[in-house]
Amino acid sequence: MKGRHSRVYLIGDHAIKVFHPELSKNFRREVYFLELLKPFGFVPPLVFADFTRLAILMKRIRGKFLPEALNRRTLSRCLEICFILDRLGVQKEEMNHPQRHIIVSGDEIFFLDFERSHLSERPSNLTQFCSYLRSLGFEVEIRLLKEYKRVYSSKLFERIRESLLSLI
Repeated sequence: MKGRHSRVYLIGDHAIKVFHPELSKNFRREVYFLELLKPFGFVPPLVFADFTRLAILMKRIRGKFLPEALNRRTLSRCLEICFILDRLGVQKEEMNHPQRHIIVSGDEIFFLDFERSHLSERPSNLTQFCSYLRSLGFEVEIRLLKEYKRVYSSKLFERIRESLLSLI
């Protein structure tokens, strides 16, 4: 599979992501965030990173992309992951169009492609994901999102999540 920043080769239970030579910074970002987020269990397990060849060997994630598997449980977990990213100060940059960046594999949900991610004092993963949900017809209170973006509180996150889950 060819992407804008890399090529992905699927070999058995593994995926090899090889970055274009001029995008070593993107490669380093991807490795950094896969390692940082590994303890949370929502990124593909990194097996090996080859800093010379700009290649990442990771566990292949088999499953369905988000639009095919959107249900109450999946939505709840995706919102929770966005909240975790926000609280960690990680801006993923893909959450307003996550169709090819989230895979549902059985009971697990994996976020992919962290090569454009960066640390930020004002991350907006949850608000971007809610923007995507609005494009699918979900009603999201803009006022709640603005307040959340100001303080990133657990209480506001729960209100947003409950509001969205009540629609499914």
